[in-house]
Amino acid sequence: MKKVSVLWFIAVLVALTLAPVASIAVAQDTPKGLEDGKLTIAWIPKALNNPVFELGKVGCETAAKELTEQGPYEVECLYMGSVASDMAEQARVMADAVAQGVDAIGVSCNSDAGCVEPINSAIDAGIPVMTWDSDSPESNRFTYLGVSNYLGGRAAADLLIREMGTEGKVALLTGVPGAPNLEQRIQGFKDYVAKFPGIEIVTTVAGNDDINLSVQVVEETMQSNPDLNGWFFVGLWPIFAGRGAMPLFEEAALRAEGDLKAVAFDTLPVELEWLQEGLLDGLVGQKYWGWGYDTVYMIYDKIVNGAEFESFTNSGMDIVTPANVDAMAQAWETQDFTQALPPAFPPEDGKFSIAWIPKALNNPVFELGKVGCETAAAELTEAGPFEVECLYRGSVASDMAEQARVMADAVAEGVDAMGVSCNSDAGCVEPINSAIAAGVSTMTWDSDSPESQRLTYLGVSNYEGGRAAGELLVRAMGEEGQVALLTGVPGAPNLEQRIQGFKDYVAQYPGIEIVTTVACNDDINLGVQVVEETMQSYPDLDGWFFVGLWPIFAGRGAMPLFEEAALRPEGDMKAVAFDTLPVELEWLKDGLLDGLVGQKYWGWGYDTVHMLYDHVIYGTPFEDFTNSGMDIVTINNVDAMAQAWETQDFTQPLPPPFPDGE
Repeated sequence: MKKVSVLWFIAVLVALTLAPVASIAVAQDTPKGLEDGKLTIAWIPKALNNPVFELGKVGCETAAKELTEQGPYEVECLYMGSVASDMAEQARVMADAVAQGVDAIGVSCNSDAGCVEPINSAIDAGIPVMTWDSDSPESNRFTYLGVSNYLGGRAAADLLIREMGTEGKVALLTGVPGAPNLEQRIQGFKDYVAKFPGIEIVTTVAGNDDINLSVQVVEETMQSNPDLNGWFFVGLWPIFAGRGAMPLFEEAALRAEGDLKAVAFDTLPVELEWLQEGLLDGLVGQKYWGWGYDTVYMIYDKIVNGAEFESFTNSGMDIVTPANVDAMAQAWETQDFTQALPPAFPPEDGKFSIAWIPKALNNPVFELGKVGCETAAAELTEAGPFEVECLYRGSVASDMAEQARVMADAVAEGVDAMGVSCNSDAGCVEPINSAIAAGVSTMTWDSDSPESQRLTYLGVSNYEGGRAAGELLVRAMGEEGQVALLTGVPGAPNLEQRIQGFKDYVAQYPGIEIVTTVACNDDINLGVQVVEETMQSYPDLDGWFFVGLWPIFAGRGAMPLFEEAALRPEGDMKAVAFDTLPVELEWLKDGLLDGLVGQKYWGWGYDTVHMLYDHVIYGTPFEDFTNSGMDIVTINNVDAMAQAWETQDFTQPLPPPFPDGE
């Protein structure tokens, strides 16, 4: 098979329509406003009698019924709105809801600016408000629940490339030029296909949200570009015109050669029929039912449990293909969206194999990542319905030519996907692109190849890691003193980003002076030498930031001047380092280091498997960069980290590095 379970956090997003957004636990004290035992939520769409809002109403009522049955509060969903999409009318509806004494409001705004005053007035009256589908970011709403239109555009591009290949001419149809949601979809689409030079976007035409004009511009584009290979309908406007309205498009889409492919946003029944009939090849859908269902649960959690939400709550999206279109059509028919949508690209043989390729074998951090990879594969296999295999492939030494051979061998072996830590960003471009051309989805982790066509890069934000190191050092040594930095190869992008983050953080403390930055060229012995020479030159040094752990590998006793200063009873020299390998944990326990910033080595394997599984099988999209997060280790949680290394079980969250109030 050549066609995603999810980084655990993506799996939560995909399941939004299946479970409450936050855990439900009844508060011991009755929340304000619920003394009567009833929670009333006004669910306000842009307009009534729209099929997607009618579906959201069912989700709203379903959630209210579930919560009422669960108790202890009776929950009511009030479906309120005006017949037409009109901001003035919507403002009146919101004011009526406040006057009626509702406990909370969820609204899809007809105008982001127009919603500000009615939302803020409701909040001033003590009524929490959130937005869904359409936002008012300048208002005081507590969150916005919606799809990531940018990721939706990337998902549409991936769907189209899967169908038409990595070469061809493509046209885009948008609605009103400049509309933020549509522009975000277009940008996501363009960013994704930009890495495929064989794909040419020949035109972007606008239908101004008008069905007839959309039909016209599509047909005109077909006349002007008879050899067109692909369409992305950023919305479904011309499809509402029905069969026969676009004869040139329909004829090309149904040609026996199958040389015109088309994908569209949204998953309304009319689009599902077009997909079933072969006029469309893939759909990216919003969670219409979840707009109601999730809004009710989120409001409940905020009022009853005091839950907090980010400014944006990603509702997730549905990827629909011929493999699962019947299931989506059934859900619309029954208006029951409680069941997970089947995979968009199920493996034909029921197996999914991932080649997990490090820079080299027999490195402790890669060995740990291998355990994460195998753990994820075992979990997914157990969960079913597919057998998932993690194949640990690599060369003994870090060598780009050997790594390229390993990647080519994996493709020849018939793997379904690859995750690779590149020995060279430029050297990885050709083998990655060749794998993708062969239908093997590939992502990078730990070390990237940004110019390649890889799906995404999973790694730590080195800049944020540098800032975290700066904070650790300031906590340990205070806001004044002289500091030195040790780096590896000067100019290495990851190291330079760490250094910049560190410098930017400590720049806010004018009492801290960075006296020197020394380099060891990734050599252990040279690292020892330059650290000791720096200690001689600056005997009153107050702090070190080891941008990597090179000299620590030399072991105790190799840096006597450093060790003596670090262990002085006065404790007037502090040191922090990147990475959290066992040797560093020992140094931290022994007082030679005061804090560590670690990468998610185990997650390199675990998360890569989940991400590739979700992308290949379910069509889940990802940003160009996926932040793996980092571990902050101090004396307060070093034992827990050491235990995780010993057991190679990193499934438990690391205790906090600083107790409350420290």
